[in-house]
Amino acid sequence: MASIRSLRAHYKVDLIDDERAIGNGIIITLAQGYSFDPWQDNRVCGAETVQEAWLTLRYAARPYAGPYTD
Repeated sequence: MASIRSLRAHYKVDLIDDERAIGNGIIITLAQGYSFDPWQDNRVCGAETVQEAWLTLRYAARPYAGPYTD
């Protein structure tokens, strides 16, 4: 099974915030150049488990050329 450490090292990822210990989920922040929405700069998404985070990263994170909101 893939780990949080592997998620953090993925080239599409800027930040992984594991908030499961406080009752939240895993927050994925993509690196600039990727988005969860092909029409806008949406780089943040949540997941409940590591497996769900990997699936989200694999199937939802797409190349994005801008414009950027920050």
